[in-house]
Amino acid sequence: MKPRVIFFDIGHTLVTGAHQSPRRLLGSRLALTEKETHRLGKLIMTHPAEDPSTLATAVAAHFPQRDPHRIEQEITRLWEDQTLCVRCIPGAHRLFRRLKGAGIRLGVISNIWHPFFNGFQKNFPEISSQLDFTVLSYRLQHKKPSLDIYREAARKAGEPPQNCWMVGDSYELDMEPARRVGFKTLWILCRPERERSLLVELLNAEKPLPDGVVEDLEAADRFFMERLDS
Repeated sequence: MKPRVIFFDIGHTLVTGAHQSPRRLLGSRLALTEKETHRLGKLIMTHPAEDPSTLATAVAAHFPQRDPHRIEQEITRLWEDQTLCVRCIPGAHRLFRRLKGAGIRLGVISNIWHPFFNGFQKNFPEISSQLDFTVLSYRLQHKKPSLDIYREAARKAGEPPQNCWMVGDSYELDMEPARRVGFKTLWILCRPERERSLLVELLNAEKPLPDGVVEDLEAADRFFMERLDS
């Protein structure tokens, strides 16, 4: 069956950002412990704040032992950085243009917070303007690998899950939960050196294989064009 709806992850799939994740950067600046940094990461990716002050208030409430003024200062600084640091991965523009031209509806499913998504929209309107659906952790207030985020994506698309594809760079966050809901899956294995133990499990049939594996977006383009031409 030809693809009808294709969802993409954003970070490390369509775009890249800072050298570290927001939780790592903010956790370091606030001198948080590893456990605190993990809690912070979940909070900032699932809080619906669309301005730094609102998010800072929520973070300060979770970490009352930290200086709230310092928290707001660091969040405001990182907020601006995150809006500016977004960089498009080669092949994204062409892939979206060709898929859209073929009549495919497109969406994103992403663990993300507002400033990075805002930067994605502002810096790459050629991609973001072609999205039919956006399913974002900070708006839903839960994040991947929750199955609910994939069920919500299929609901938004008005399609049974088996008519939807998920494209992403993470097996744990993108491939596995999407497959469990019933999506078809295309894994962009752009960092195989980080997936050695997982690749062994896949080769030993200890985990189910995705429906496709490619190395980059240009290969993803070929993958989908072959299916559309068949």
